[in-house]
Amino acid sequence: MTGADTPPRWDGHRLLFMLALDDGEVVRCAISRLALLGISGGGAFRTPDLMARFAEARPRIEAAAYAKLRDRSTPPLGILHIWEDDIVDPSPDASPRAMEATVRGG
Repeated sequence: MTGADTPPRWDGHRLLFMLALDDGEVVRCAISRLALLGISGGGAFRTPDLMARFAEARPRIEAAAYAKLRDRSTPPLGILHIWEDDIVDPSPDASPRAMEATVRGG
């Protein structure tokens, strides 16, 4: 498996997933446990629950990731972080942190 075919992975702090672009490139993305719980109504913190919530919310999460990528002039050098505000309130006034990508590995 490569790219977007790779299943999401929980690293203990965030859920990591791959996003395929139209040009065949793949972008590494992440959403935190709190952001995932925030967009899916709260609840348990167990890994199986988080994976199920991610699967259910994945179309919304990916739509937010694609929107962030469209607003960038270059792809992220590291991981593109998806914040709760990117999904719940995707306004231009969202936190500047929402447009940052970390260069730390995942």
